[in-house]
Amino acid sequence: MIPSDAPDELESARLRKAMHFLAELGAVVASSTQLQPILDWVVLKTTGMLNADEGCLRLIETDPTTSQTIIRPKSHQLASGSWPRAMAMSVTGYLLHRDDHLATSDLLADDRFPGLRGCETSVRALLAVPLRVENRITGLLAVTQADPGRRWTDDDIELLSIVAGNSAGVLEQARLRVEAEEKKRLQEEAKRLDRELDQARDTQMRLVPSEPLRLGSWEVTGRVTPARQVGGDSFDYFVVGDQRLGFSIGDVSGKGMPAALLMMTAQSYLRVYCSSDRPLPEKLRLLNHGVVRSAQPGKFITLFYGELDPTDGLLRFVNAGHNYPLLRRADGSLEPLIEGGLMLGFGEDIEFVQGEVSMEPGDALLLYSDGVSEAMDLRGQEYGEDRLQEAWQRYGTLPPAEFIATLMAEVEAFRAGAPQSDDITLVLLAAAPA
Repeated sequence: MIPSDAPDELESARLRKAMHFLAELGAVVASSTQLQPILDWVVLKTTGMLNADEGCLRLIETDPTTSQTIIRPKSHQLASGSWPRAMAMSVTGYLLHRDDHLATSDLLADDRFPGLRGCETSVRALLAVPLRVENRITGLLAVTQADPGRRWTDDDIELLSIVAGNSAGVLEQARLRVEAEEKKRLQEEAKRLDRELDQARDTQMRLVPSEPLRLGSWEVTGRVTPARQVGGDSFDYFVVGDQRLGFSIGDVSGKGMPAALLMMTAQSYLRVYCSSDRPLPEKLRLLNHGVVRSAQPGKFITLFYGELDPTDGLLRFVNAGHNYPLLRRADGSLEPLIEGGLMLGFGEDIEFVQGEVSMEPGDALLLYSDGVSEAMDLRGQEYGEDRLQEAWQRYGTLPPAEFIATLMAEVEAFRAGAPQSDDITLVLLAAAPA
């Protein structure tokens, strides 16, 4: 005969287990800065308390790949995994709909889940209870047996329910704390990255001329506006020897830091090779070799490079796949400068062709990147080559810096609040103001 006080002893033992579990849980939560170790510990302890084969704790509001854990307490080693999708959906759906525990001696043979017949899983006997926070189900806690047939007792159900009921709020607070700490870490990382990008932008902007360059009766000036903190567009101008005005504009495929680093490398090569007296095609050939060695696969640079002799107005140039610069004659007619070759970085054996054109007083040359012509408004329409040419013809008599400011403002007005999708660069060569 069972003593009359046996139920009280069972109840007392069950409460001792639960209280001991909650005391340890508090210490684990306080000492852990990550959520997964807490979930692992909860399932390990619960599985041991109920002498089950495996356990699962699933937080519905988090990523299932990090909130499902399978524990094998016999070896005390964790084995991460997850239930088959159909089983996870069936059990979770049952708890959400019934808002009560689920106890079954054989999940695959249970008439309540006909869709699980034939499912390949190590889970057969199962006891699962919902985790609740403020009348909201936030997940489930389950223990399982690999063999069918276990009959879950009222004591089993009550113990698992006590553990789930008292640990749900602690787990929710731990989840929120971990998320807050991760958010703070990401914010600090973003601030650090912004500082580094600002420094990179300052470095990049120092590599482009900040003032116009005048040689003889000609002047060249430029401006670049990156779409991001750093960009893949650039321009340069300098005196070649004592008698020629060298100038360039370039655009790297892609945006951001990788594009900026490649362009800065190309700029250094350009200064080295183009400051010499080599023929222009030879300068571009050497520059292309440097780009091929430096660029990642699939990265290219479009580049226009020209040299103007201010004494006779003869312009020699090579266009390596860049947007055709527009030579505006004094009468307003436009001539694109085409001669050149393929873009830099496309291959080591590229041959470049030199073009020549004479510039007279009143003529001017506009170089631009595709961030100008391909600027889009909120409807996805491009500013386009036609609008650019019309603006060049309409405002082309303005001083170079004033024209650049006017065209930049027109492109921005066209976008009408649409984000800048690409770097914008303009370079203008014209007779210097008297």
